[in-house]
Amino acid sequence: MAIRPLSALLDRFRRGVAVPAAVGDDLAAELAPVFTSLERFEMEAQEVRRASAERAEEQLAEGRERAALISAGWRETAEAARTRAAQERRRRSHEEALAIEAEGHAEADRIREEASMRIPELVAEIVACVERLPMSNARLPEAGQ
Repeated sequence: MAIRPLSALLDRFRRGVAVPAAVGDDLAAELAPVFTSLERFEMEAQEVRRASAERAEEQLAEGRERAALISAGWRETAEAARTRAAQERRRRSHEEALAIEAEGHAEADRIREEASMRIPELVAEIVACVERLPMSNARLPEAGQ
């Protein structure tokens, strides 16, 4: 059985009719090599699809692993940054507390100094006020009575 050239087969499809006309030979015998080739291509296509799906799954798994590593790294970086920020806040708060305490001590020292300077003046004023009081026959109580 001789196989017709491909152009003869294609000529049958060029006609205005949608279904090829069987011309002489058995159509199944004529198309058997074409279907055999198609089956081989179909098997190759299935293998390509299977290999592609397998590779896609491998790439997804690799991507997930990389994403997990990157995410873990950023979590560690974020935690370290939070720790540094908390330490910095504590340090600044401690410095502020020390500054406030120092200001308080300085203010207390200033008040004590001012008070110690005013006491003699106040005592002199009090004594002057007492001396200006008219003296009466009344006696002031003595200390301890």
